[in-house]
Amino acid sequence: MARPTHDTSTILDAAGRVLGEGGPAKVTMAAVIREAGVPSGSLYYRFPDRPALLAALWNRAIESYHRDAYPLFEGEPVDAAAALAAYTVRWCQAEPGHAHALLAGRARFEPDAWPEPARETEATEGARWNDAIRGLTRRVRAETSVSTTELLLVVVDLPYAAVRRYLSGDRPIPADLADVVAGIVRTSLR
Repeated sequence: MARPTHDTSTILDAAGRVLGEGGPAKVTMAAVIREAGVPSGSLYYRFPDRPALLAALWNRAIESYHRDAYPLFEGEPVDAAAALAAYTVRWCQAEPGHAHALLAGRARFEPDAWPEPARETEATEGARWNDAIRGLTRRVRAETSVSTTELLLVVVDLPYAAVRRYLSGDRPIPADLADVVAGIVRTSLR
C-alpha cells in the first residue's frame, strides 16, 4: 500500500492552526507534526528546521494577503485607501490562520535565523509592498490634508486593530466590520 502524500500546503495549514492557538512560540516542529498528523520525515523533508518553517509560514501569509491587495491601489486615492482597509478586514475573516501571522508581526517569526532564500523572498516582497504603500500615500496626500501618520493609522493600523479583538478571542469577525472600517477611512481622509 502506498504511503499517503503530505503536501507543503497541508503542513503549513497545520502550522497556521498551531500559530492561531498559541502564537509563534508554540509553532514547534513537534507541534506541527502532531497537528498535521504527518510523519516527521514529511515535515523535515520540506523544512529542515524551525526557522525554515517559520519563514515559510510568514512568507505564505504575506503572499496570501498581498496577492489580491495590489489591484486595490489603483483608482481614486481615497477610494483605494478605503478599499484596502476593507480588504484587510475581509481577508482576515477569510484567512484567520494567515491573519494570525500578520497580527503577530514579523519579528516574532525570528527572521534573522531564516534561510537566505526565504529572507530574499521576504525582502523582495516587502520592498514591492512598501513601494505600493508609499505611492498610495503620495496620491492620498496630494488630494487631502492628512499627514502620513494619520493616513497610515487609518489605512494600515485601524483594520488590524479592528480584527485583533475577534481573532485573539477566537470569535467571528462581524460581517459588517469591513464596511465600518471603510467608512471610518473615508471620513478620516475627506
